Amino acid sequence: MDKKEESRKFRPVVKLQVCTDEPVFGPGLIKLLEHLEESGSMKEACQKMEMSYSKGWKIINRAERELGTPLLIRHQGGRSGGKCEITAEGKTLMEKYRAMEAEVKMCARASFERWFGELVT
Repeated sequence: MDKKEESRKFRPVVKLQVCTDEPVFGPGLIKLLEHLEESGSMKEACQKMEMSYSKGWKIINRAERELGTPLLIRHQGGRSGGKCEITAEGKTLMEKYRAMEAEVKMCARASFERWFGELVT
């Protein structure tokens, strides 16, 4: 099955968000944290996500405020440039989110097959 045929296959799509009155964290924050963990650079992480640097900081700052815990350790720039490290709490949040996301997707697939199995080839 080629990519085009695969994309036309019926399947559930689940986007997991954790909210108060507003979304606190979801796939965007988690992906940003994963890019930050990989590169150590907010600038590079934002570039990979095709978002502005200021938006990246807004997402991080809002999540930290709502969660009441720091997600990043910030090292100011200078001659060697700044960098960011994910805190232990941030890493735990990422792990829990990815585990819950996998579980929710598995449940969604099972429910989809139960209700719409005739659409799956």
